[in-house]
Amino acid sequence: MTAESLMEIYKRIREEENVNGGLGLITNPQAQDRGILLVGLNPSGEGDAPPYNYIKCKSDFWNPKHEMMGLFDEKCGYIDLLPVRNGRQAQVHLDNDTKNRYHGRLLAHTRDYIEELRPRLIIFANSANYYWGFRKGWMGYIFNRVNSPLDGERKRWKLFQITGIESTGVNRFVHETNLVGTFFLQYRQHKDMFGRPVPEERKLRFADIQTIAKFIDGGFEKTLYNDK
Repeated sequence: MTAESLMEIYKRIREEENVNGGLGLITNPQAQDRGILLVGLNPSGEGDAPPYNYIKCKSDFWNPKHEMMGLFDEKCGYIDLLPVRNGRQAQVHLDNDTKNRYHGRLLAHTRDYIEELRPRLIIFANSANYYWGFRKGWMGYIFNRVNSPLDGERKRWKLFQITGIESTGVNRFVHETNLVGTFFLQYRQHKDMFGRPVPEERKLRFADIQTIAKFIDGGFEKTLYNDK
């Protein structure tokens, strides 16, 4: 699924639901199938924006992500769970409820993109993990906690493995998923919605992503490096 085709789906849903508000989409066209996928909550700004290339995103917000991914960055996938652009992430949190049909329909197609990419490691840089299936349902993934290979303060970032899926409206009541066995790292943005940075001793580094990739599979880690 291309970014352009996914954006057209998002726009069709907005029209069908008669909802106002901008849409934006950031992906990496060079994302590796069965690689690493970085996931955020929603793109910043307001109004519509054309699909944008993750690799070209450069700012105080994006640069720490590129630094963290290091030699894996060129092949690293990216997507936000919700493509809504309304200026503030806090408002997206307020708008979210399992009865929010518009967000649920958008999320169903974001999930299609993720399922198609089949990442072996998902790094979710947000605290709103209920979208995935924790506590409230939404996409319905089932998780098993895994003992993280990281040391010290960085071990606080929880590592899970997807073991299955429960049927929900967002996942169109499926019983199977391509993500069984996928590892899921719960990380926080380098700066949260209130501008508070992650303390240096907790900040994930490229060496930490390497450690997790090797923990998953040494052969997998070797496939992730930039081709250059």
